[in-house]
Amino acid sequence: MRRENRQIAAIKGRLWLAIIGVVVLWACVGSAGGAEEPGSTVVAESPAAAPGDAATEVDILAPARAALADGQPEKALRLAEGAAQAGADRVEVLLLKAEIFAQMQQVDDQRNMLLAAVAADNSLCLPRLVLASIEERRGLWQQAEQYYEQAIAADSCCAAAYLQLARLYARHGQPMRALRKLQQAVESNPQDMTLLQALGAALKQRGMLQPAELVYGRILVQGDKEAQALAHRSLGDIYKQVGQYKEAFDCYVRAEELLGDSGSLAREGYDRIFATADGTVIQALSNGWQLFDAFIEGGPVAREDAYLVLDDSAGQVEQIKQFLQQVQPPEGRREVHSQRELFYAVAYEALITAQIYLDTGEASLLDAAQQRRTQVNQERLAIPGAGAGRQ
Repeated sequence: MRRENRQIAAIKGRLWLAIIGVVVLWACVGSAGGAEEPGSTVVAESPAAAPGDAATEVDILAPARAALADGQPEKALRLAEGAAQAGADRVEVLLLKAEIFAQMQQVDDQRNMLLAAVAADNSLCLPRLVLASIEERRGLWQQAEQYYEQAIAADSCCAAAYLQLARLYARHGQPMRALRKLQQAVESNPQDMTLLQALGAALKQRGMLQPAELVYGRILVQGDKEAQALAHRSLGDIYKQVGQYKEAFDCYVRAEELLGDSGSLAREGYDRIFATADGTVIQALSNGWQLFDAFIEGGPVAREDAYLVLDDSAGQVEQIKQFLQQVQPPEGRREVHSQRELFYAVAYEALITAQIYLDTGEASLLDAAQQRRTQVNQERLAIPGAGAGRQ
């Protein structure tokens, strides 16, 4: 049995050698039959290197691209023209020459190459973006708009075209057109986080906070950690803007957790929130004291009106004071947090004391209100960025 197996193996071995010999012989005959005159290339006869093949074009243009990358645009231009004569793809050559002229700062020649390329291939998107940028620099924003629209028509998923066109509209005082273009972009690219972020920012800038909140909510569902962190920061800005300081601070902290930040983001969020909160307290004080002073000085202000404004101002300060007490300050902000607690507390006491004076008319309460008012300004000065004007 073993002898029979050895015989079978030997027969199989000889058979494979015969097959290999035939293949080699066939290859040699094919090479001999395809031989050309001296100076010609055999590569063109190979199916893997037929004229017009993408791999051949890349090989032909590779020296020109290398020269351009090496900062030798004149050499790259000569090589590109030689590659064109050798049969390189015309559109690829035009686009490469556009890059070369851009490096040579020959904008007109660059533009001509790009125009020729898009005329030869109407499906090109990116060259139209470059043409739009060139037209923008020339001050021809309507021509730039046309190229951006053409780029979108060529590739409805080209986020850069939507973004650049929206920015073009914004720069030329057409924010609603910019907003509509971003909405169109998101409809065409519902998973694109960059477009969603841009749409959210545009809505927020226009004061459309609820739609912006919805957009950022989509990012929190669809995006990766980095996109979610940015969305949380933007939501924090929105909540801060409408006075929802606790929600804003929570968003900033969540952003820090997602990014694994060492604490700088939490400090930044703390500073941004309380810069707004300080401003709200200062404005409340200003509103309250304005009518209080007018009444004290005998101006045309009713006691009840002054009282109501003071009551509203005290309510705002009390709300912010309560929020401050709920916040655990990040490392590096504990001292200013304590100073802020004192500032808010004294501000609230001063407004309440002024209210009680309006109720009772006791002169001692007027003196107490004025003393606390002075203390408020002293405490405010201890807080960086809280302003130096007297309130």
